[in-house]
Amino acid sequence: MARRLSLVGLALLTGCELSTVVGVRDLATEGGGASEVGDSDDQPVLDLPPDDCAPPAPVSCDASSDDPLQVVGLDCVGGIPAAGGVSAPAGAVAPHLGPLGPYEVREGEKFLILSTGLAGHLGLSLAELAAVCDPDDWPEFCPNTQHGAGPTTLPAPMTVEPVDDTLTCADDPSLIGAGDCSNSLYDQWAACEGGCEVWDYAELRVGLTVPDHAQGLAFDFAFMSVEWPSFAGGGFNDMFVAWLESESWTGNVSFDTAGNPITVNAGFTDYTGDELDGFAMEGHAGTRWLTTGFGLEPGESVELVLAVFDLTDDDHDSVVLLDAFRWTCDGARPLTEPVP
Repeated sequence: MARRLSLVGLALLTGCELSTVVGVRDLATEGGGASEVGDSDDQPVLDLPPDDCAPPAPVSCDASSDDPLQVVGLDCVGGIPAAGGVSAPAGAVAPHLGPLGPYEVREGEKFLILSTGLAGHLGLSLAELAAVCDPDDWPEFCPNTQHGAGPTTLPAPMTVEPVDDTLTCADDPSLIGAGDCSNSLYDQWAACEGGCEVWDYAELRVGLTVPDHAQGLAFDFAFMSVEWPSFAGGGFNDMFVAWLESESWTGNVSFDTAGNPITVNAGFTDYTGDELDGFAMEGHAGTRWLTTGFGLEPGESVELVLAVFDLTDDDHDSVVLLDAFRWTCDGARPLTEPVP
């Protein structure tokens, strides 16, 4: 059933024991550093706003802050109040200043890197990686960090169980709360003999209260993986999941038009040539910047868990970039599409 979620103690609800928890904030905490109104002209518009929708303007404050929430455009003074933070193995999460290859910053001056390896490795050249990678891995399987960290299963409230054999919550809203509303995760787990294990798990967990004059939320992300090309098309691909707990959806909200989760097998894996040359993903593949947007009820409290992880083994690093959280006037079902 649908639930209203308390933001109190949200950072303690990760359901897993990982080596670092940083950037934990609550709604009573004001964002630090100078704040400025972000330029929202380059943000994708998912739908035309209805007459009664006027979401607050985005605010950026990451010029003087490395707080994970503030790096992605949350919890700035005058902006979007948020609770939560990151849980990950040491070194798996880091802010990145300025562009990286084809990835321009989407708001402010930084975006956030979540990695199944070491986030700081992403900006290294192949020559620099040679100094930190096992010679047997370089360059085909590098960067390749084994944290040896579970939790081996997805932490609550995430589950891979579908809500129905054929219907999603978009087809039948009464299914909300019965599992993954998108039905996008189960097939990946079924492809693993004996079930998939989760390794090198890193997450950003956020609690938000929807303003009275907003009807949706959107954020930008990009996914890259060393598993391409050697393991493309296989059943053990690393994955990015954006899990929403709200009155209108409980489940993954980031998936392609065929309902596939975000892996190197997803339909959005457009960068497979020289687009990623010059940094750690050279020779591998990733998506361009994508936007996920979804409808919410004004005034409700919601939880969003954004996670990247290895499946079945802890080899071959994958990363997700996160940025530009903002309220929208889109009240529709979850939709992921390339940033224009």
